[in-house]
Amino acid sequence: MDPLKSQLYGRSDIIRDITEGVLADQPGSFSLVGTKLIGKSFLLGYLAAPYGSLRGPEYANWRPPRFKDGGNVTVVKIDCDWAEAQDDLLTYLYEQAFEQIREKESLALDEARILAQHSPTLRLWQIARQLNDRRYRLVMLLDNFDRVFERQIIHSDAVDELRPLTLEMALVVATEQPLHDLDRELAASPLFNVMTQIFVGLIDVEAANEWLDAYCLEFPALESMRGELLELTGTHPYLLRRISEIIPEIRKILTPNQELGPDHSALVRLRLAEHGRLLFSMLERKLRQPPDRLREDVVDSMIGQLLCGPIRIEEMNREERIVLNWMINQAMMLCGRHGYRFFSPLFTEFLSDRLEFAPTDAAPRRAQVADASGQDDDPIYRQLTKTESALLRYFRAHARDIVTPQQLLDDVWNRPNATSRRVQEAIRRLRLQLEDAHPPVGIIENERGRGYRFVPAGEL
Repeated sequence: MDPLKSQLYGRSDIIRDITEGVLADQPGSFSLVGTKLIGKSFLLGYLAAPYGSLRGPEYANWRPPRFKDGGNVTVVKIDCDWAEAQDDLLTYLYEQAFEQIREKESLALDEARILAQHSPTLRLWQIARQLNDRRYRLVMLLDNFDRVFERQIIHSDAVDELRPLTLEMALVVATEQPLHDLDRELAASPLFNVMTQIFVGLIDVEAANEWLDAYCLEFPALESMRGELLELTGTHPYLLRRISEIIPEIRKILTPNQELGPDHSALVRLRLAEHGRLLFSMLERKLRQPPDRLREDVVDSMIGQLLCGPIRIEEMNREERIVLNWMINQAMMLCGRHGYRFFSPLFTEFLSDRLEFAPTDAAPRRAQVADASGQDDDPIYRQLTKTESALLRYFRAHARDIVTPQQLLDDVWNRPNATSRRVQEAIRRLRLQLEDAHPPVGIIENERGRGYRFVPAGEL
């Protein structure tokens, strides 16, 4: 086993909790929650591997006596993003489990009893029951389980059918968001509400150093760059794993009489930044399109502050702390002596290069409409966010005119990631503020199919 490709670093607590839970007398079920590229699929793959914690000899002491040698643990891993799984998930689960147990595990099952069941759920239950009777344990690992909710692959009646299965087998799913954020009704079902939720984020510094130890054994020249590599990777598993690709790549471009050493640290940094672009782009998209429950202007403000340096949680207001929590869940934050910061300076540089607006100023540039009538002194602006203030100034400058959503996108937001949904949400918030304004400021009317019209209070 190549330790640079197959070894697990920094997830021992998660693996142990899952191993002990799924192999308990009453099998437990788990939900792994983490952003893309954080290593959820690797974790599931490690659980399923013959050398992993469910079956490997290295982890025998983690398993109860019944499963000590690991030979009676059957693991079936399914990717819910596969087309076959999306056509008919329950049938696919049953077929995969049946095929693996019959052919790969060489277990003699009573096929007649299994096929006599009238639904794939009951057939799967019959398989798990027969395995339990033989003192085996069936563990099903479902990757990209978000797809089940997003594409409505499974409905509430089928979920209810699956619940009895968890009395006979263990279930571990991996998602990008908590289940209740994906579908509150389904997540509240008896199948999912008993799942233990585990957040998967950055690994700790000690584990990252163990990973770097393995690299230094393979590439001794990296010892002099250890501190810099720890800082650049920000303990993110995706970046740490890329080092094994970068070093051989760099060696190929060195001249025959050159050896990799400290003089090449700038080149290592350059290549790590390039290999990290997939991760950085994914995180940038999340920042540009945060979930509806977060205020866009607060997210923008936080980005601006973080690009300037660390920020302390004591200095954050309630809205900013909500955004911070979300950023932590996306594995993009580290906490140091001086406060919270983006996990890697490479990511900070990437954002600085990509963002064409001043992140600390959520109010777009074209919306800074000069108001000769002294509207900037209006007390309404003291209770509005910067985006809402910019929107109101624009509406006042175009009072009585019909303003289309596209005009607002072009002249107020002026950002490539802005969407009509954001315009609608900002207008909704501004309307609520205008309803409570004293003295009255005006109203924003809908012109169906055409746009919006601002009517000043004096003309109502």
